[in-house]
Amino acid sequence: MKIHVEAAEDQALVAKFLEADQGHLFDDWETLDSLQKRRLLDDLNRIDLGFLQQLIRDHLGSDPDHPPIATPAPPPMIELGDPARSLATQEGLSALSKGEIGVLLLAGGVGTRLGHAGPKGSYPLLPISGMTLFQFFAESLLRRQKEVGAAIPWWIMTSPSNHEDTVSYFQEHDYHGLSSADVTILPQEELPVIDPRRGRILRKGPGQILFSPDGHGGAIRLIQRHAEDFRKRGIRHVYTHQVDNPLSPIGDPELVGLHLHQGSQFSSKAVSKTDPDEKVGVFCQMGEHLRIIEYSELGDEERHRRDSDGELSFRAGNVAMHVIDLDFILGDSTGSSPALPMPFHMAQKQVRHWLDNEWHEEEQPNSLRFETFIFDVLPLAKHAIVVEAARENEFAPVKNREGSDSPETSRQALQRLWANWLEEAGHSVERDSEGLPSRTIEISPRIIGDAQQLAKHLSNMELPAEGPILIQ
Repeated sequence: MKIHVEAAEDQALVAKFLEADQGHLFDDWETLDSLQKRRLLDDLNRIDLGFLQQLIRDHLGSDPDHPPIATPAPPPMIELGDPARSLATQEGLSALSKGEIGVLLLAGGVGTRLGHAGPKGSYPLLPISGMTLFQFFAESLLRRQKEVGAAIPWWIMTSPSNHEDTVSYFQEHDYHGLSSADVTILPQEELPVIDPRRGRILRKGPGQILFSPDGHGGAIRLIQRHAEDFRKRGIRHVYTHQVDNPLSPIGDPELVGLHLHQGSQFSSKAVSKTDPDEKVGVFCQMGEHLRIIEYSELGDEERHRRDSDGELSFRAGNVAMHVIDLDFILGDSTGSSPALPMPFHMAQKQVRHWLDNEWHEEEQPNSLRFETFIFDVLPLAKHAIVVEAARENEFAPVKNREGSDSPETSRQALQRLWANWLEEAGHSVERDSEGLPSRTIEISPRIIGDAQQLAKHLSNMELPAEGPILIQ
């Protein structure tokens, strides 16, 4: 096959893929216009072919299923009533004030399942103002910066499918009051999708490579790729959170403080499961190390086992809030230890793809994609901790259009939380049988993050006697 290109670097690129038995990627070359040819070459340039070939050699033909989990034990967990937590909060606030903590938001999702066009973070969630998830987190970060008297850099990891829309959103909304110098929006990496029978790269159309994001472990890979930026900012630890959970306390001083006080390399919040069949990963102790396993990987006996207090033994449910020691994943700043390698998993899925001038579809999985999981680094940590979070205060995800984990249930959780704050601040709140306030409440995250801050704010104002309660 002879492919005509002008530039020497393009000639070398084409030759490399032809030699790697990926010549089918050029089958439509002569039918492409000049712009389409340039896009194909640019896409090929994004692929680390040697790395991809190694992944194929390591995984092709191996069993994609996880091996059964052997003898897991419930993990040690710092529980809600632990007196060390209040002291740890002050240590966390101190680290934030010194500029040692960065925040990374995982925001690769789109709002399709919510019936929303655009990034999931642009979904309007709050009941009165219609504030979006992105705005809610941005204003929470503004408040946190004011609390500690220092800028807190915010990295936002997008997916290639929503990156441009996310950048446009923040530019159009002037970063919701944050300094653009403190907000960095970066896409996670993509890897080509592979034909599992021949190890060839699949196409999503003539002259188009079929790519797939590298999973939420892409957060670790993103930090590693941009290590110099994190180091230059003086960051020593990174707090990570997900865009679909508005209750996650941004830059969580308590979790940061416990992480530092315990000398942990990877620290996580967990909510206590009450339903053994709740579909969240659970923290387990495996020998000397912690790990997260899927609820389905636990046998029926372990999943339903209860301790002497009647609580589920394996109840520490992962809610995707972590604090990560940079030296742990980057290697120390002196360069004497290498960056932590990320293990890859493969997933076989059914996909429509372009081959031999026609579309191909099969009823069985016909593609192989590689992905990473952020919690895969957990067993590699010399010391890691799990910290219990109160579900009603810190976990109300927005995942589904209706039913559980929907905008409605997330708004209800916010209503109950804000009603609790009002009561703690000395105001009576009328509620229904489900604990929901009879009046709609909305409290701006820009100025208030807990009941104590609300009480101080209300000392200078009066609540309306009727109708919605908007505090901003």
